[in-house]
Amino acid sequence: MDKQAQTAFDKMQKREHSLRVLRDQMGLGRITREVFREESLKVIERFRLSDDEQRAYDLHSKVQEQRKRK
Repeated sequence: MDKQAQTAFDKMQKREHSLRVLRDQMGLGRITREVFREESLKVIERFRLSDDEQRAYDLHSKVQEQRKRK
């Protein structure tokens, strides 16, 4: 896996973890739905993939899918 693809995976993992934490906090009543929406938008923006990272991730996924089919 090349460096761009690894960076994309790392960002995606961090984004999913941060969103999971926010969902848990909302579920426990520690934050309101409005705060959840605001914070989740910030998280999504913070961990947005660059064009190069998105291309590297798509290519990696495509190659893995082709390997799986063989």
